[in-house]
Amino acid sequence: MKLLTIFFLSIYSIFPQINVQETQITDGVVHKRIVNQSDTLVINILKVDIKRPDLTIRAVKANELLGTKETTSQMFERYRLSGFNVIAAINADFFEADGEVVSNMISNGEIVKAVKFSDSPFNEFTNSQFAVDSDDNLFVDQIVYSGNIILPNGISEEIHRINSKPDSNSIILYNRFQGKITPDLPKEWFVVDFVLFPLYSAGDTLIYLTNGKTTFRNFEVPKEGLILSANNKYGYYLNREIQVGDTVKIVNEFSPKIKNLKSLIGGWPVLVKDGQNMIRRNPSLEGITEKFSENRHPRSGIGFSEDKKTFYMITVDGRQQSSRGMTLLEFANLMITEGIYYGLNLDGGGSTTMVINGKVVNNPSDATGERLVGNSLLIIRE
Repeated sequence: MKLLTIFFLSIYSIFPQINVQETQITDGVVHKRIVNQSDTLVINILKVDIKRPDLTIRAVKANELLGTKETTSQMFERYRLSGFNVIAAINADFFEADGEVVSNMISNGEIVKAVKFSDSPFNEFTNSQFAVDSDDNLFVDQIVYSGNIILPNGISEEIHRINSKPDSNSIILYNRFQGKITPDLPKEWFVVDFVLFPLYSAGDTLIYLTNGKTTFRNFEVPKEGLILSANNKYGYYLNREIQVGDTVKIVNEFSPKIKNLKSLIGGWPVLVKDGQNMIRRNPSLEGITEKFSENRHPRSGIGFSEDKKTFYMITVDGRQQSSRGMTLLEFANLMITEGIYYGLNLDGGGSTTMVINGKVVNNPSDATGERLVGNSLLIIRE
């Protein structure tokens, strides 16, 4: 399809040093680029009619593994080569040095990581997150994992994490996103791992057959199925209560309860709620620091309109002569100006990247170019 370029006439055109260009990328997707020479800002905005049945949002983990990194462009290209009609991408959650994302993540209905508390050192509770259900309804909230395993004796026990390294005295689930083997744990811990083979589902409840059991470390994670791992007091307890051949039930829920979650990614913090600038109302929202909030940096963010029909991706270049970046207060104001009613800040700085039709349209600030990141959000035409 030949691209239709529309030069947008608005209040910006009154000022000759502000250039605004809108380009229709495909049906339902428009790219808006703002170059403000007087205020030294370069802004890229992608607007998506997400209620179109042929457009969807997909959270993608780098290399489909918890502890690895890829560039946003590499994730875009990997999915394109797999046969997906990928339109655009933006970097997403904050991440650890190895690529593990800080918050909860779901990709195409599969849990990549689930925790009750954020792994962020700045916020003791869960960071704000962005969610999409199977009907492409959009949500921004502080979403908390709440999982349980129902043992053969009918007793329900709390699942503390899915993937990621556990705390002592805990019950963990590992799936294919963890990698080939379960993670290293302290040698003095007692650990028991069970291989769970999926049988069937009944609503939110998944039923598994226990077809393996071991106290050896670094046990192999099956491509289909789960590893149920318990350590110390829970290890001794489950080692007694679960035998090979038993069936167990797993209930994975999130609070607030959103049915049929398709994609879930973290950010930090929420910037716009009910059309209001949340940074103006609370400058230390979700434990953000003054340095992070009030200094001008490259920024990445997402949001949606009040009617939840339009989804936005936004990048602001920074740390360069052509674009100085924004404070979080300024970034929230930009979102509101562009029509965002609920907006979430994503990992910025050198991670800030927007890709459209396979091309990076912003200017990443790292001297080496596009940064390796933990995950991304893709816009896909189905």
